[in-house]
Amino acid sequence: MKKVNINLRWIILIAAILLSASFSELKLGFGQENEPAQNGESNEFVEYLENARNLLNQTSVEFKNSNYTGAEELTNTAYLDNFEHVEHELEERGSHEFMEELEHMMREELRDLIQDKVDQTELDMHINATDAKLVEAIDLVKGTE
Repeated sequence: MKKVNINLRWIILIAAILLSASFSELKLGFGQENEPAQNGESNEFVEYLENARNLLNQTSVEFKNSNYTGAEELTNTAYLDNFEHVEHELEERGSHEFMEELEHMMREELRDLIQDKVDQTELDMHINATDAKLVEAIDLVKGTE
């Protein structure tokens, strides 16, 4: 009787683990491969734009710590490795001028401010303005604007 009891416990334990894993997959949305590609692309664009926003915030911190080289590298990464991946999408959504304005703010103006070692307040004002434009870009790629 003891052997049957032990085997039954193992079966119940294994069943509980499998059931738990199945419910976790359902809650997390696994197995939803039929989702439209546009949503996946849109999320990818949002991720690039959010990364750019985070990098610009880090730029401010590095600049404040007088790490001007690090601040400039973060700015370059925000543009080259993130925003540049979204430019075409913004153009396809009819926002060519908006895209060029944001590109100019990130690639040229911000870099120049860092190289000129402007006052922290001036740099932060520019980063905040750029951040607001990035939020607008997120709305555009999500289709909410």
